[in-house]
Amino acid sequence: MYIKLIITVGNIKGGVGKSTLACNIATALSLLSPDSGVLLIDGDKQGSAADFAQSRTDLLGKAGFTCVRAQGKEVVNQVVTMREKFSHIVIDAGGQDNPSLRAGLVVSDIVLVPVAPRSFETWALENMATLIEEATITNPNLKAFGILNLAFPKGSDNDQTHLIIREDYPLLELIEPPVVQRKAFSDAVGQGLCVLEIKPKNHDAIRELGSLLKGIGISEKDIKVIYNGSTKKA
Repeated sequence: MYIKLIITVGNIKGGVGKSTLACNIATALSLLSPDSGVLLIDGDKQGSAADFAQSRTDLLGKAGFTCVRAQGKEVVNQVVTMREKFSHIVIDAGGQDNPSLRAGLVVSDIVLVPVAPRSFETWALENMATLIEEATITNPNLKAFGILNLAFPKGSDNDQTHLIIREDYPLLELIEPPVVQRKAFSDAVGQGLCVLEIKPKNHDAIRELGSLLKGIGISEKDIKVIYNGSTKKA
């Protein structure tokens, strides 16, 4: 067996919705690989991803993926130990410059950086970009993506943030469209579900998750498998 994707979701700025994205990605990928499985590593001291997995188990009887908590070098150890057992690994790194985030960057194929369309968030990108550049010294194949998360439904703030990322941080390949701040995402994750599973379905949120998955390399064919899997579970 081989790893199809090892993804770190992280930003040194907290409050950008990285745990929500990590949980949605892990759940979606588990629908794609129910046999070979997905490992979700919670590297955040707050333990939001682990809480999500427990809520999911309480609701459904099982999470559908394996979730472990790990800090710092333990993140690397978990990936090295478990990489032959899972098709995908998703790492929810802490919302600051910490050993878990740095470890995730070293062992991942992809780093996904959620950015909220607010001035403080874009200011923090400079330090995050520096971390990524340092990580590529030992992990030259690391691909870096940015996604505008918790975006506004209307207004120019989204476009302005997109422009800043494109002009000032070219190492971040921007995934579009943005993920809008929707109640469906918070309602779903609070129940231990991803937006593919919550009822009533929010088709805008589902489309945004699909675009995000496509942006990190999941094929249209596999996204259809994920959608069909969520429909069967509903």
